[in-house]
Amino acid sequence: MIVETTINAQTKNYLKERQLADMIKNMKFDEDYIVQIFNFFTDVHPQDMVKFMAKYGITEKELISYYENFIKEYYPNKYIEELIKEEE
Repeated sequence: MIVETTINAQTKNYLKERQLADMIKNMKFDEDYIVQIFNFFTDVHPQDMVKFMAKYGITEKELISYYENFIKEYYPNKYIEELIKEEE
């Protein structure tokens, strides 16, 4: 629930954790939730990100792929960049 609170802190429309998890797993970027998606990759603490991934069955590979396709160009994340280095 901490992820849900963090990503929705400054928005009018509300994105549930399950919806975000489904977007990541299915490689979908819904522009109606652009702020929440970017908030996940910029404001959520890495420890909470790992818990979120475990809760919703998101693999590092899926997270990295989503990040590289939709986020990296606009909001690079040091934690995820380290994961990418480990994968190489």
